[in-house]
Amino acid sequence: MKKVMISLTALLIALFLTGNLYSQSNFSLHVGPSFPLSDFGDDDMDDDDTGGAGVGISLGGKYTYKLNDNGLGLYLGADFNYNGLKSSVKDDIEDEFDDMGVDVDITYIKYVNIPITAGLNYTFKANDQVSLFGDLGIGADFFKVTNMTFEANNEEMEVNYKLSTQLAYKIGGGLMIKDKYIIGIHYNGLGEHDLKGEMKYDGDTEDLDDSKLKVSLLTFTFGIKF
Repeated sequence: MKKVMISLTALLIALFLTGNLYSQSNFSLHVGPSFPLSDFGDDDMDDDDTGGAGVGISLGGKYTYKLNDNGLGLYLGADFNYNGLKSSVKDDIEDEFDDMGVDVDITYIKYVNIPITAGLNYTFKANDQVSLFGDLGIGADFFKVTNMTFEANNEEMEVNYKLSTQLAYKIGGGLMIKDKYIIGIHYNGLGEHDLKGEMKYDGDTEDLDDSKLKVSLLTFTFGIKF
């Protein structure tokens, strides 16, 4: 199944690069908040499957080719999603150190997701002012957890994570006003990522236990079509 979906994505990208599609195409940019869902946004840190991610920001672009006059088209898109930890998670971590009587300065992790997807786009023109559109695409998500550091008593411990790539999909839609301004809402299923990394302390390096995190986001974006 994974190979078939990746092959389909490659086919869609190849179609974008040909000159045989219907002549009309457009490019748009968008930005807005991203809301972590399910395990990714769960702040129960006693559960190893939770990410504790807070509300972040999403920005990206989409290139759309119109296939016919009935509103059907293909799209290729890329997004950058940036989410920090929830304040409740940070408070729990700091409370644990306080209970141990340790004064520590912490640089917390951030979550970065860069999904690149391709798929179908459909646009229905309701009237001269408003159009409705829908997107359905598949692709790959590039997931990075930034470094986390702990500093106490003039010593530092650093935790580094490796880049993870997984199959992803995107589904959603929205409104286009005056064929220019875009309001969109999309569900982003970004895959179950492997969290692999290492801990560095006092000149020594130790591999972290492997774990997994299922990542999903709901994005509300505002954009402009060029």
